[in-house]
Amino acid sequence: MIKGFISRVPVYDRELELFAYELRPCSTATSDTYQKDELLKQAWESVRLEQITGGRIGLIHLPAMMLSEISQLPWPKEHIIISLADDDLKTVSTNLLAKAAKEGLMIAINRNHFDSNLAPERFHAKFWCVNAAEDFSKLQPYIKKIKQQGFKLIARNIETRKQYDALSEAQVEYFQGRYFERPRMIHGTQIPANRLAILQLIARLQDPDITIDEVESLVHQDMTLSYKLLRLINAAFFGLPNKVESIRRAVVLLGLQRVKHWAIVIMVNAIDYQPRELLISAVVRARTCEQMAASLKRKDLEQCYIAGLFSLLDAIMDAPMAEILKHLNLVPEINEALLYGTGPIGEILQSTLALEQGLCNKIPIQELDLQSVMHIYLETIAWAEEIRKQLQQAA
Repeated sequence: MIKGFISRVPVYDRELELFAYELRPCSTATSDTYQKDELLKQAWESVRLEQITGGRIGLIHLPAMMLSEISQLPWPKEHIIISLADDDLKTVSTNLLAKAAKEGLMIAINRNHFDSNLAPERFHAKFWCVNAAEDFSKLQPYIKKIKQQGFKLIARNIETRKQYDALSEAQVEYFQGRYFERPRMIHGTQIPANRLAILQLIARLQDPDITIDEVESLVHQDMTLSYKLLRLINAAFFGLPNKVESIRRAVVLLGLQRVKHWAIVIMVNAIDYQPRELLISAVVRARTCEQMAASLKRKDLEQCYIAGLFSLLDAIMDAPMAEILKHLNLVPEINEALLYGTGPIGEILQSTLALEQGLCNKIPIQELDLQSVMHIYLETIAWAEEIRKQLQQAA
């Protein structure tokens, strides 16, 4: 098993559909490049690529010294983009790159400066990664020349709407960054009526005193919600022995909390938002938070799950988190975690976010066993991919 952690971060195309996942290895010794190289080797040996990416392309930032090992890589090479940093380009053998490309690997040059010597045919590269944190006025002339050479551009670390708009206007093909996890305020700070209605339904489900009868009545008010919820519950991955025909029966078999969770997921999925990957990311966070809390023998598993599930609700609803929380019936500890990342639940949520970004040195909970959490994460990804399939079928 991996003695560290490898997370995935979405990379989107111009339609904000999922194109790939950038893989981010990290250990507690994040300054040690050797540690990250070792994590990649361990991943190759013990984890299938699709366990992390769900069968999608994986973008990996690879040191040139590891290129010679690519031939032994058991991962499907046609699903991998190898990104080479600026320093590696000075020493890497073009013959080695040619061999890697011939074996099916896609190659990306990772630098913010253009060099006419870095032609695609010489380096066998299809992609070029740029860091969006750089001043766009300095980056723009390079982007034009890069595109003229025939490379497809991947803009990483996008933080603001201004950066995204400028890169999109420059015809960059692929985008990655925290910007997509934040509200874009297309609708201003006011929540549109249709989204407010969904928040009100979620708030009613979050009432700790709600009864089975009330949940059943609430779900049956919306026939589409009732149909999709029963379809999701009856999905094979729940392992139910018989088909569930009613919400009440589902509560008996699965428990009230779980049925409420699935109802919330379906409600959120009904919102018209982009990128659609946000809900899957939220589901992964929710399960990771819950299982991380369980591994620490904590009792607030339900609250940790909700914090993870709602952590991207502001981006999905396109409204400030503080405004959203005014309409929800959450305990103060969850509000504190979502607004400020503080408190016991905030520690769990912030640890999950740090792992997601590959920043193991910023995990608030130092006693975490990364190897155990990696196991949790892989199981969570498999679980989330099944949810994705069911939501797509029920759409």
